[in-house]
Amino acid sequence: MENKILTLAYLETLSSADLIALADDYGIDIPDNLNRRFIIGELLEVAQESNQPALKAPVMNENGDIPLENTEIPSSFNETELSVILRNPAWAFVYWDISAEALKKISESSRFKNMVLRVSYFENEEDSTPVDYYDLQVSLTDRNQYILIETGRKFLRVDLVAFFVNGTYDSLTISKKIALPQTPAIFSKAFPGQEFDVPKILEVSGIKKLLKSHYEKYRQSFVE
Repeated sequence: MENKILTLAYLETLSSADLIALADDYGIDIPDNLNRRFIIGELLEVAQESNQPALKAPVMNENGDIPLENTEIPSSFNETELSVILRNPAWAFVYWDISAEALKKISESSRFKNMVLRVSYFENEEDSTPVDYYDLQVSLTDRNQYILIETGRKFLRVDLVAFFVNGTYDSLTISKKIALPQTPAIFSKAFPGQEFDVPKILEVSGIKKLLKSHYEKYRQSFVE
């Protein structure tokens, strides 16, 4: 086999048969059915002992896997984008990023007023005009936010919008429209203080107490 510097990247490209043949060239006794990761580890140790510029032999966990190094996720990918994920029928998780260029332009503008998430509801996915919307203020450093979904809505879209003191605004990025699970009609008028009947099994589950708690903490979602 051609003489090459033994590195982890190079050894990973070899087939198991080539690894065994290479180990044989270095006088390494390989038992039958030995995991290829262990063969690579043995070869890297030999490379180190022979003063070849090899990578440090990886430390394997109990499952025989080699943990990846430098896997910390960066705080920003320098792109302006926004996504929405439904946590459950009542909550949506919104997360976004702003490019360094866009963030600098906004933060250094003397006309900048505030940043908001514009939460819009649509009757149909193809509609361009929402049936309702509201703004939720966020800071320039925020990168995620939970949103309580209003009952009876069909499609949701969230925009990241920068407002300026002269009344203008800049829609930095928008999410895709998200189809919302349809809430049972029985809960559409389930306001605290109003009597409404629910199936016995739901009443036993404590749904009325849950609705009251949601109203007290997140009253906005109950506004008609």
